[in-house]
Formats: sequence, C-alpha cells, structure tokens
Amino acid sequence: MLKALVIDDEQPTLFMFNLFLNAYGYEVITAENAAAGIELFKRERPSIVITDIKMPGMDGLEAL
Repeated sequence: MLKALVIDDEQPTLFMFNLFLNAYGYEVITAENAAAGIELFKRERPSIVITDIKMPGMDGLEAL
C-alpha cells in the first residue's frame, strides 16, 4: 500500500486529505506542523508528501 504524509496546521484540511487519499488506496499519515512532519517522514518513509506552505514556525517549503 502506498503511504502519503500530509502536513497542515488546520484539522479540517488534514481530515479532508485523509478521506480523499484513503479513497484512492493510500495509507495516510498526518502531521500538524512541519517539525512533526519531518519526524514522521524519517520514520515512515512515505511515497508522497503534501504540505501546506504557510504554517506557524517552520513553513512547508523549509520542511521539504
């Protein structure tokens, strides 16, 4: 099963991506900030990362 990591600081967005990507067969991992996303990426090695650009602290471009 393909794994997707979604990084966003808004819960409704994480929920929407979880529903959408699950429907297409992805195992979805979510993070509420860039630092947590980086740690999950190191541990889970997802096939794809989808991230918000503007987040408090580290933004999405820095995380990538």
